[in-house]
Amino acid sequence: MQVIDLHGARYKDVYGLLEPSCVHSEVPFEVITGKSSTMKNIVSEIVRKFDLRAKEKIGNMGSMVIYENKR
Repeated sequence: MQVIDLHGARYKDVYGLLEPSCVHSEVPFEVITGKSSTMKNIVSEIVRKFDLRAKEKIGNMGSMVIYENKR
């Protein structure tokens, strides 16, 4: 599983860091957000634009797993 580490990333740069993975990577992939609720919200909003969904990783509040949005 691909891992994208956003530690030290500025909020304004997150879209550019996530877009390539949302478009070209296989899901699921993991995004390390740290415990920042703002960063988690930004990640969730971005992946939603690509018809994906983000869920907090079980047992790790500082990481999210990105999945296909099943309907």
